[in-house]
Amino acid sequence: MLCSIIDYWGKLKGSVHPEDAPVFERFREHGFDLEYPPPAYIGDILNAPVIILDNNGGFNAKMTPAEFPDPRSHDEYRSALAAPRPLNPSSRTVSPYYLARNYTPLLTSGQAALVNGVAYRSINGRSNRVVELTKVLPSARFHQDWLRHAVRPLVESGERFLVIHRWTRWNAATDVFRGRPGSVFSTAPVSKDLTRHELEAAETFLRERRGAVSRSE
Repeated sequence: MLCSIIDYWGKLKGSVHPEDAPVFERFREHGFDLEYPPPAYIGDILNAPVIILDNNGGFNAKMTPAEFPDPRSHDEYRSALAAPRPLNPSSRTVSPYYLARNYTPLLTSGQAALVNGVAYRSINGRSNRVVELTKVLPSARFHQDWLRHAVRPLVESGERFLVIHRWTRWNAATDVFRGRPGSVFSTAPVSKDLTRHELEAAETFLRERRGAVSRSE
């Protein structure tokens, strides 16, 4: 079920999921910044008809600390993970990164949510041991299983549309969607923004979905 990802991250007390803590103890030198709560997902992941896949949370030495000026902001971020809602531009814990994307209106309207394959923040995917940890972190494996077992049935039934923008951190979990209806793969997965093809595919799905709802009323 989609809500399993909410239950999973509801166990977060600090900035590292308890299942990941032993792994980070073994890999003490790595390129992830673990000082701030991780952006496992952005937006209303339970109800958004479009799900956008991204790699992992980003870290900026100036911007990220400004998003978490005090301990209360950490608590607010964890609360948002436990009770996801459409992206609120006025929330002080919202990264400017997610407010500057070409898909931001989909996040704020509740029509889309974004999920990172790996929740934790790094400067980029080439940072020390990011690729290695992607393969062994329990939370990353959970996200992959969630995609296969919770999201895939909804995509196949036409209830959700999957935008596979960046798939590196998802390992082989996205392979089952190749050539299948209900999803679109990016032709520019290094881009911060969605391609026109991805946006048009998502908008077509939303338009057809609205039409189907109207006809049923």
